[in-house]
Amino acid sequence: MEKFYEKTLLEELHGIQDTYGYIPEEQIIRIAKTKKIPKSQLYGVISFYSMFHIEPRGRYIIRVCNSLSCHLNSAEDVVETIKEFLGIDSGETTLDKKFTLEVVECLGHCGEGPVMLVNNKIYTKLTPQQAISILKECI
Repeated sequence: MEKFYEKTLLEELHGIQDTYGYIPEEQIIRIAKTKKIPKSQLYGVISFYSMFHIEPRGRYIIRVCNSLSCHLNSAEDVVETIKEFLGIDSGETTLDKKFTLEVVECLGHCGEGPVMLVNNKIYTKLTPQQAISILKECI
């Protein structure tokens, strides 16, 4: 019975995140009341899964791989150029809520680094200039 309960909770959290782009506090309070779960426990679930967020995120989620193979292929140069271009650091969102930047461990294209994922589109063998060109297309 416990697994069914967890699945229902996770599905509900996914639905909320799909609707809002994150999980707002008022939704956390509502779920805690309706499911009779302490808010602290609900926050524990949300923080455990990296796909859930409690802060608004950008329309474009930029993930740049910094695993060993991408790092050796100058992924840090791509990251620094993006940070400078957007005026944000990793884990931050631009004020206009257009971009969120995340430096991640692996995007599964280890032989093609540096690698960047913008929402669901993958870009490989990037130079810093190519990364900026891609982001300019989103503006």
